[in-house]
Amino acid sequence: VRVLQNVHSDYESDVFIPVIREIEKISGKKYSGDDSGIPFRVISDHIRSLVFSITDGAFPSNEGRGYVLRRLLRRAYRYGRKLDFTGTFLYRLVHVVVNCMGKAFPEITQRKEYIEKIIRSEEERFDQTLGQGIEKINLIIEKCLKSKQKQISGMDVFNLYDTYGFPMDLTRLIAAEHSVTIDEMKF
Repeated sequence: VRVLQNVHSDYESDVFIPVIREIEKISGKKYSGDDSGIPFRVISDHIRSLVFSITDGAFPSNEGRGYVLRRLLRRAYRYGRKLDFTGTFLYRLVHVVVNCMGKAFPEITQRKEYIEKIIRSEEERFDQTLGQGIEKINLIIEKCLKSKQKQISGMDVFNLYDTYGFPMDLTRLIAAEHSVTIDEMKF
């Protein structure tokens, strides 16, 4: 597609750019092909995966393929925070994917409202988890950095998970952004 459309990146092709333009519209931010555009690319990729997977009968959950969907949704949602989104927003991108791909895949058009409902519900649930967990992990990271530690204890990671429902993989990702690791063995 990239070669046929003479663009520098898959994300500049007509497969992704409509979603990226919608993200620009609702975020008020401008897309760039450099590192600052990563949130746009992650969100546009993940919303497409979510639309097709939910259409095919998958459902975000804690196990199997549902866990993969939940992680995709949560990762996209978290990248939305980097674009200053608060609250739900991913479900608002479903119609763009449907408009772009609905002729070739009519089943996504038929299930559009269902897909939006599932994504919005999962976003709302994760928003509560994320809000509490982000606050706590930021305090933990701040404490680590002040004491010149480069690893979050397994107990702290477990506490985030057990008390606040904050997933370990998300803790690992946020910690890595601050050049801190987590003690997975102790977790």
